[in-house]
Amino acid sequence: MAFDLLTYKPDQGRYARQGAFWTLAALSYYGATTCHSFFDWAWSRQSLGITVPVLEIDVTPAVLIAVALFFALVIGIRKGLNHPKFADLIIDTEAEMKRVTWPSWPETLNGSLVVIVTVVALLVVLAGADLILSRFFEHVVF
Repeated sequence: MAFDLLTYKPDQGRYARQGAFWTLAALSYYGATTCHSFFDWAWSRQSLGITVPVLEIDVTPAVLIAVALFFALVIGIRKGLNHPKFADLIIDTEAEMKRVTWPSWPETLNGSLVVIVTVVALLVVLAGADLILSRFFEHVVF
C-alpha cells in the first residue's frame, strides 16, 4: 500500500486508530472550513484567477490557507497516532474493549426502562413539592 496510515505496530489497534484518525480528520475539515469562513478581509477574498476544474471553486488566499491548515492538521494527526505512547494507549484501549462483557439487548432495554421510570417518578415528586411549597409560601408571605 502506498499510503499506510499505521506505521507503528500496524497490526495492533487497527480499528481504534483508524476510527480516531477519521474522526479527527473530520473535525479538522470542520475547523478548516470554519477558518475559511472566518476570513472576511478584502485581501483574503480576492480571486487569484485560478479555478478548480471539477468543483468550480475560485482559488483565493482564504481557500489556500484553509487547505494548508487542513493538510497540516491531518499530517499532525497521523504523526500523533503513530507516536509510540499514544499508539500504545489506543492499542491497549482496543484490547480492553474486546474483553468487556456487553449487556444483551433485553438487559439494555430493562435498564433503560428503569432509568426512564425513575426519572419520571422523581420529576413528579419534585414538581409536586414545588407546587405545594409555592402555594404554601404564597399564603405565608402575602
